[in-house]
Amino acid sequence: MADQKALLVLNGELDLNKEEIKELIKSNQINYIIAVDGGADKLKDSAINPNLIIGDLDSISVKTKEFFAKQGVEIKKYPVEKDQTDSELAVDYCLDKALNEVFLIAALGGRIDQELANLNLLEYISSNQLKAKIIAKNIEIALITDSKKFKEKENYRLSLIPQTKTVENVSIQGCKYNLENKNLFRHKTRGISNLITEKEAEVSLQKGSLLYILEKLK
Repeated sequence: MADQKALLVLNGELDLNKEEIKELIKSNQINYIIAVDGGADKLKDSAINPNLIIGDLDSISVKTKEFFAKQGVEIKKYPVEKDQTDSELAVDYCLDKALNEVFLIAALGGRIDQELANLNLLEYISSNQLKAKIIAKNIEIALITDSKKFKEKENYRLSLIPQTKTVENVSIQGCKYNLENKNLFRHKTRGISNLITEKEAEVSLQKGSLLYILEKLK
């Protein structure tokens, strides 16, 4: 059975244009699109139909909701007062459907509390054995819990942010600033603003987790 992959369109700032979104869907063989509340407006503007709209629907415009309802798009409405963000509801839906990987766009920008919550969702997703990435223009963000290779990413900026109090025995190869079995700490900034210098770079760790931010420099 082929991997089941979902694109979650959140309600932050969307800096990808229609062509870039379609290329993301095509190149990653994404077969399910979920609009998270106001993310439906962004998809409508990009002329892309979701398979599902989910959330408390306090951000989606009436016109967009009616438009997609007429298209037969499934809509799952939740109460405004709840214990989860709409983004977490969408993630839980993916977990219930036993998907293999999720890509999140429009996850950054907008409200700082929502942005930080979306970044923290990567750890929640990973803890449920589901792969996940946040994608923005020239930016990729994901979690490392063991090792990660970066191929053909020369001259990309690579930053590592500890998600656990201590990340043990971190090694970095193929970058301007390499490491060999060093600990990184959540309250320190040692992993910020590295540069990939080789055709293949690798980050590995023994215990803990790191958030990586990979940015294509102009």
